[in-house]
Amino acid sequence: MHDPTPYCQSYSLRNDQIRIRTNEPGLLALADRLWVRAVASPSGQDGRRGELDFTLSVVPDGEWRPGAEGREQWTIEPDCISLDFAGSLSLRIEYHPPRATGHVSEFLLTTRPGDVARMLLEAPSAELLSRRGCMVIHAGAVVGPAGAVVIRGPSGAGKSTLVAAAHCAGFGVLGDESILVARDDFDELAATVRDLKVLPDVARLLEIEGVTESTGLGGQDKRRVDLFSSSTPAVRRARRVTTVLLGDRERRPAQLVLLPASQFAEIFRTGEIVQERWAGDPDLLAREWGERGGYLLNGAADLSGALRVLRQLTNLSHAAQRAL
Repeated sequence: MHDPTPYCQSYSLRNDQIRIRTNEPGLLALADRLWVRAVASPSGQDGRRGELDFTLSVVPDGEWRPGAEGREQWTIEPDCISLDFAGSLSLRIEYHPPRATGHVSEFLLTTRPGDVARMLLEAPSAELLSRRGCMVIHAGAVVGPAGAVVIRGPSGAGKSTLVAAAHCAGFGVLGDESILVARDDFDELAATVRDLKVLPDVARLLEIEGVTESTGLGGQDKRRVDLFSSSTPAVRRARRVTTVLLGDRERRPAQLVLLPASQFAEIFRTGEIVQERWAGDPDLLAREWGERGGYLLNGAADLSGALRVLRQLTNLSHAAQRAL
């Protein structure tokens, strides 16, 4: 019998694995930019849970080829999530059993590999992993020599602007809106969709308009910064060194304040989104991180001052940070 998906490869993630079956090795080449290849483990072997099963195919082009103006249409149901992108990419994520099925046109794969990786690989893996060995947190994270600083705040607090400025200043980036936190080690972080989106005025301020593309997601024009071209499995993971909560954005100059655990947990909750509680416990995470020292950053609009703070934090050990 003919096998419609003759290529198969497993990828290793923290306490989990993804198995991709496809008719196009080019999709595996995209996955190689995200995760480390592994030998498949049968369900139940050595206590491991079964792999996340992805069945993805590349199909011939239709009559119409989408350009940058294509829009993502997501549909969320109790047991599954589906996506259609301009008729050239479709995806279905199911929870029971955990799997993803989808297809993409040859043209889209060839011309927009970063978008294909984001929609067909990163998005379903993040959604499924957040219900297994990880929890998803509404936050960004920037990375330096000592590790990652988690940046959290409510909508409009300046997360994306600060993360984008850090990216332009040479920091590593896990993302600006969501990250994965391992349930068995709250300092182990990973990218969900390693993404960076800013408003047009921020793109102009940072002088990155020429390397961004309009997203139009959520009815709001934002500019996406290409992070996939520099993607490797290594840059998608980091150890947390501390957490910074965003306070009064306009207070100048930028100032870092060490928070007691109770106050940290209270401010941490202001950045919460409903998805965090679908399969996680942000209160538990806030208590753990707060007891080990976290900060409030006022004056994030003072980008040069805020970046100096982040550079200091990502170059220092936990003990040295608490002595600031």
